[in-house]
Amino acid sequence: MGRACGGLCASCQRMYDFQRGNLNFDLDKLEPTEKWPAKLERLLRYYEEDTQLRDILITGGDALMSSDKSLKKILDAVYEMAARKKQRNESLDDGKKYAEMLRVRLGTRLPVYLPQRITNDLIKILTEFKDKASKIGIKQFVIQTHFESAMEVTPEVNQGIEKIVKAGWTLTNQHVFTAASSRRGHTNKLRKVLNDIGVITYYTFSVKGYMENYHNFATNARAVQEQLEEKRIGRIPQKYIELIKTYPLNASHMIDNINYLRDQEDLPFLATDRNVINLPGVGKSLTFRTIGITRRGRRILKFDHDSTRTHSPIIHQMDEVVIVESKPIGEYLRQLEKMGEDSKDYDSIWGYTIGETESRFPVFEYPKYKYEITKEFSNLKI
Repeated sequence: MGRACGGLCASCQRMYDFQRGNLNFDLDKLEPTEKWPAKLERLLRYYEEDTQLRDILITGGDALMSSDKSLKKILDAVYEMAARKKQRNESLDDGKKYAEMLRVRLGTRLPVYLPQRITNDLIKILTEFKDKASKIGIKQFVIQTHFESAMEVTPEVNQGIEKIVKAGWTLTNQHVFTAASSRRGHTNKLRKVLNDIGVITYYTFSVKGYMENYHNFATNARAVQEQLEEKRIGRIPQKYIELIKTYPLNASHMIDNINYLRDQEDLPFLATDRNVINLPGVGKSLTFRTIGITRRGRRILKFDHDSTRTHSPIIHQMDEVVIVESKPIGEYLRQLEKMGEDSKDYDSIWGYTIGETESRFPVFEYPKYKYEITKEFSNLKI
C-alpha cells in the first residue's frame, strides 16, 4: 500500500527511520523498480500459494490513505485471489487442502485523524466487498485502528465509526502504551469509551525501547502491572466465551452485543485486549524474565515467544532475545510525577519482574474449517 500515513505518531518507529535516513525523500531512491499491478499480483500469489495463511492485513502506511478507486482495486484483487484458492481446494483431499481466506483487515488511523474520510462512497465499497466475499467463505471483516486517548473520540469520530459498524465491519483498537497513556486508569477509560461506540480492544502495545523513544517509553513492568491490577475489572466470565466468538460474525450489532455482556455482568468494559510488546525475532509477547539490571537501573529482560499460539518451526533455530530497557523504573515514575501523578500509586511496580502473555481472546479466533487442512508449512526459509 505504500508509506503514506495520515500523521506521524510520536511512538511510531517510522519517525526514527526518517531521522536515520532509512526512509527518505530522495526521489531517485524511492522510484519503484516494479509496477504496482505486477507487485500486487506477486504479493497475492504468495497468499494464494501458502498452505496456512488465512488472514490478510492491508495497511502500509495507512489503508485509507488510498483513494477509493485504488482501495477497491486492491479489495477486488483480494477477492479474486481468495476465490482461486477456494476453487483449487476443491480438487484436494482432506488433510491436503490449503487454508482458505477467512479474514480481511484494513489497518488505519484515519478514523481518528480524519473521520471525514469515512464517506458514503467508502462505505459502499466496504459493503459491496463484504457481500461478495462472504459468499466465498470470508467471514471476518475488520478495521484495525489506533486510538490513544478517550479524548480522541469526538462527535465526528463517533459518526464515522457508526457508519462502519452498520456496514458490518468489526472495529478493533491497538493502543500504544506510551508513558502518558500508561497513567493509572487512562487505558481503562479508553476501553470503556471505545466499547460505547462499538470498538473492541485488540492489543495494548508497549513502546519499543529505542533510546530515541526514551520519553515515550513505559516500562514492561508497568504493562504487567496494568494488566493484573487495572484491566482485570473488565474480565469476562468463562461462560460467555462461546457467545463472544460470534460477535465478529454479527458485526453490525456490535454495540448491542457489547452492551448486553456489560449489563449482564456489570462490567465497565470488555477486557478483550492483550498487553504485549512487538519484538523482532519474538513477535507479540509479554513473556519475559528479568535477568539483570544495569548500573543506571535499566532492567535487562529475556523474552520468549507467546506460548499460547502456534508458531512456525523456524523459531527453534533462533537465539534467545534479550533487551535492555531504555528507561529505569525510577526515571519513569519521576516522569509520571511531572505529569501530576502520585508515584505512591505505582509502588507495586517494582515487584513485577516476570511477565506472561495472555491468551488471545476468543473473539479474535479464526472460525473453524469444515475440512482438514494440510499440516505442511510454506515459506520457512530465512
